[in-house]
Amino acid sequence: MKENHLYQKPIRGYHQELLILEHKNGKFVQVESNKEQVYVMKTINADQKLVNQITGIHYDQLAERLEELIWKEGGAKSPNHLLRLRIPEGWTVLYHRLTDTNPLEIDLDGEVWKSEFKQELMQMQHNDLILDVKWIPASNPSGHYAVKLICKGNWEMPDEDFSCIHPKELAYEIDSLFKRVGERQNNNS
Repeated sequence: MKENHLYQKPIRGYHQELLILEHKNGKFVQVESNKEQVYVMKTINADQKLVNQITGIHYDQLAERLEELIWKEGGAKSPNHLLRLRIPEGWTVLYHRLTDTNPLEIDLDGEVWKSEFKQELMQMQHNDLILDVKWIPASNPSGHYAVKLICKGNWEMPDEDFSCIHPKELAYEIDSLFKRVGERQNNNS
């Protein structure tokens, strides 16, 4: 994530860049506000040339269209029901397989346990921090999400360590963790 201003209130009548996502191959996706609640998504290659542009995207379609484009540019098929998170500027998504599937609503012998509740679900990095999310024990209906914030590679003593079961609670807790990290960094600078 290079820049993220999607959740800021747009300046009326002003064209502004709201989000820039950079891929390791040099391509990037840029989202701009065209007018209030209408957006433009651009894909730009490593040579800074426009590859693709989608215009007239309304706010309620933006997250879905952006998600489709990101998966397409990454060369992978999007998993169903990916858990949506507000990822702040500066965080790099190493992998993200979290879905919004509620484990309390799944049959105990359902195949979804094997496909969506694997041990390695998400990992992000920001400077010397790693945010790690797992389902423990893997594929087990009696398991839970385990979330750890690791600083400077010290997996034995995480800065934050918590667990939960519901994906909405998980999204809330991760958002709160991002805010705490941001506040700590602001206080240290």
